[in-house]
Amino acid sequence: MKLTSMKIDPETLKEKAEPTLTTDRPIYPYGLVVRLDEDAIKKLGIELPKVDSDLLLTARVCVTSVSSNEHTGSAKGPHMHRNIELQIEAMSLDAVPEEKDAATELYKD
Repeated sequence: MKLTSMKIDPETLKEKAEPTLTTDRPIYPYGLVVRLDEDAIKKLGIELPKVDSDLLLTARVCVTSVSSNEHTGSAKGPHMHRNIELQIEAMSLDAVPEEKDAATELYKD
């Protein structure tokens, strides 16, 4: 499965920056955070990971809302706003598997 980076590109960060903001701005769009409470952590059977460690999140989600709106009257001119809301219904959280070199795997030993 190919994963796509959701980081905000540097140009967009500059456009959205307010003069009073510090350099500690979020680098991902609002709403892409999943928070797990004590019950969820227990259900997943995981220990608290270290900050900045990577985990693999696999989830089944239900699409709970879809919308598309066309707007005008801004400097951008007419443009579309699209939105999809997803409810996570089942998930697993695991260590990220090591990437294996294909040549090494084929010709080991």
